[in-house]
Amino acid sequence: MFTKKHIYSLCLVSASVLWTSASAANTQPDDLLYPSISVSTEEISPNNLEGPITINGGAWASSGYGPTLRNTGLYYTLDLPVVGSVPFGSKITSVHYSWSYSYVPPGMLVYLCLNSTNNCVNVSASKSGRLTNFNDQAANKKFIFAFGVRGNGSALSPAAYGQRSQVIVNYN
Repeated sequence: MFTKKHIYSLCLVSASVLWTSASAANTQPDDLLYPSISVSTEEISPNNLEGPITINGGAWASSGYGPTLRNTGLYYTLDLPVVGSVPFGSKITSVHYSWSYSYVPPGMLVYLCLNSTNNCVNVSASKSGRLTNFNDQAANKKFIFAFGVRGNGSALSPAAYGQRSQVIVNYN
């Protein structure tokens, strides 16, 4: 069970994530332009979701709690840094991901991005899955979830509270 110390630490970390997300938000009326998101044209489909795999090289996993979505028309991000030591030259063979919110507001968009918001895949349609879109790219780079709700900057009522989001990166 959690002790008071653990709960206090969790509250501090959550407040830090929320403050970082809120202070990084940039109001852009009528659309979601910040940060710039480049999306692969490949949508999640049964063709790029696969079953269990055998890991030959290695893997790393990183997780965090998504930011609270309080307004439409903004992107809020969650950085998931590399955990452990990934050998130089290692290439991604697959990425398992999951994201969760207290509820999914109408018009919610979720992107999974490698290292920056210029290399993203739209994962709005599936809260978890396995992607091969990032195959053969450097395995020693962070992943970023970008969460947003289409709109003009109006307040979400109720706010959508971020739950645990995770990536597991397999590499050779």
